[in-house]
Amino acid sequence: MQFINRLAYIHIILIQSFIGIFLSAAPSHAADQKIYKVGFSMYSPPIFFIEHDYGTVIRGLGMDVASLIAVNMDGVSQVYPMDDANLVEELNKGNLDFILAIKDDLNNLQNINLIETNIKVDRRIFINSECRTFSSLKDISGHTIALERDHFLSRLLSLQMNVKYIETYTQKEALDLVNSGKAQVYISHNNLLTLDMIKRIGFSNINEAEASIESAPLFIAVHKNNPVLYSSLLKAYEKTREIKEYNNILKRWQDRDIEYADWMKKDIRYFFSSYAKPLLTLIGLVILALFAVISLNAMLKRKVLRVTKNLRISEQRYRDLIELSPDMIHLISMHGKIRLSNKIALTHLGYDKNEIASLRFHDLVLPEQREDVTNFIVSVFRERYSHKEFTFKAKNGNIIQVEVVATIIAEPDPVEDLACCFSRDITERKRLEENLLHSDRLAIMGRMAAGIAHEINNPLGIILTNAQDALYHKLSDEDSIESLKSIERSALRAAKIIEDMLNFTRPAPLQLSPIDLPSLIDGSLLLLKQKLKQKKIKIEKKYPVNMVSFNGDENLIQQLLINIILNSIQAVKNEGLIKILIKLAGENGDGRIILEIEDNGIGIPEEDLQKIFNPFFTSRKEDGFGMGLFISKIIVDKHYGSLSVRSKAGKGTAMSIEFPIETIKFSE
Repeated sequence: MQFINRLAYIHIILIQSFIGIFLSAAPSHAADQKIYKVGFSMYSPPIFFIEHDYGTVIRGLGMDVASLIAVNMDGVSQVYPMDDANLVEELNKGNLDFILAIKDDLNNLQNINLIETNIKVDRRIFINSECRTFSSLKDISGHTIALERDHFLSRLLSLQMNVKYIETYTQKEALDLVNSGKAQVYISHNNLLTLDMIKRIGFSNINEAEASIESAPLFIAVHKNNPVLYSSLLKAYEKTREIKEYNNILKRWQDRDIEYADWMKKDIRYFFSSYAKPLLTLIGLVILALFAVISLNAMLKRKVLRVTKNLRISEQRYRDLIELSPDMIHLISMHGKIRLSNKIALTHLGYDKNEIASLRFHDLVLPEQREDVTNFIVSVFRERYSHKEFTFKAKNGNIIQVEVVATIIAEPDPVEDLACCFSRDITERKRLEENLLHSDRLAIMGRMAAGIAHEINNPLGIILTNAQDALYHKLSDEDSIESLKSIERSALRAAKIIEDMLNFTRPAPLQLSPIDLPSLIDGSLLLLKQKLKQKKIKIEKKYPVNMVSFNGDENLIQQLLINIILNSIQAVKNEGLIKILIKLAGENGDGRIILEIEDNGIGIPEEDLQKIFNPFFTSRKEDGFGMGLFISKIIVDKHYGSLSVRSKAGKGTAMSIEFPIETIKFSE
């Protein structure tokens, strides 16, 4: 688009230059006329680039007004359309005699004299038809605005952090963003020019807002170091305002129903009639147009050659980027056919280009993963992105663990849809992860062994002491009996520790039956009644209106409840509070029962929260040996549930237990 615009500007300048040459060859009284170089903003006042088979022709308000003013200064105008940012710069350099533009489109005005005209450009807001929250500039926050480069509002919007705007090279690009919904708002330089483009191109999703931003006047600007020209322009403009043709131009401009293409049909003949016959003008223009076309064709040919060379260089850069990538890259079709592979992929897999071109992506993985590859490719072309881990099998039989990330390649007019698969070799990473997992397991086993040893040492010490007393001291019958009972109790305690560990580290079938959770909670509280009474602990219960039942192992669930409630009893002080809440979540077929047991006890320090489910971890050695929550976690896992904790030291603890159930049954 930028390339086309530049060619259009060059073409316009060429035509105007040729017209100037032609005029210089006209009758002698025209040869003495001065040529005024006039700069225009491409947006306001509008000059219209109307495309025809024979080239681009300039017509519009700005050119007609400049022509009238030049005639009233006994000269002719030569137009130079350009971006707003370049107008003042070219005027300061002396490359332009004067410019026509809106004042707030210009910058660096300290060396400029301005003449305000009675021509006003109406600036309006255009919005996407789906945008319901924008009616005026006060609603601009939170919307995406499309603006051309050097738009009069871009400097203001750049200072507002909560306003997002997108800059484009042309008005058409900005309107295309709004029409597609990628932007919601377009603020035009000129609403009539915008309406014409919307109508001609057929942007059906754009509406014009009712309120205009402003009606900005057109100014004639001349450099301060040229006071003679400024005075001449001031007089010429006043004289121009009295001409009937000027009023006709304004009337035509203010007519909102005018087709801008019709402006071509309303050529102002006074421009040429003053110094050349119509036939001579026509012949000269035809000759100049042919010369312009020939020159433009030669220029286009050179430009195409440069663009083609740049495209080849760009293509080679992207090809090098793919070939030098450390990841394996494959381009595949939606059927898995491999269209392209980079060098690293060929090296790792051991195939040459011809061999891999005959394969499908399915052929690179282990046989048992081919169905997964099919699902993966379907997901990529449906979602336009996906990632998954696979195992590649190289031509020589080597196994390569890979992480594949795939995305769709977006092309303007693709021959076929292709996905680009980036496959990263993670074999070494997997090996390190296995080693780390093995180390973690050894560390856990070490901690468990240390915990078991610690817990068993206590009863073994009691057994050893009593046995030594029995062997080396003369005990009475009564003392001997008491010593043997102590040995028996300690042995049973050690056996119980080992038994608990074995029971919860080896699989055992669940004894499933319908469980009435509220009734089971009440039964567990009854078993702990004495401990609750000793501390004067208050219990608050909140159950659903309907009774809830689900399938589970009743003995294990009760053990779970007792472990958690007992922990809360031990954590709270006298006259503490324990809250028990049951709630339901999910829909039928995907239901969940959530049980929360919350206390206002001493809480758990933040550094201990990650350890509380570890075996033998406890902060209350006198009350247990750290197996309660470990066993509770195993019970919840066996029921395919989840167990989580929220706690703050000194504030209390909340244990949340969630059981998934296929069907939630209600009974009145």
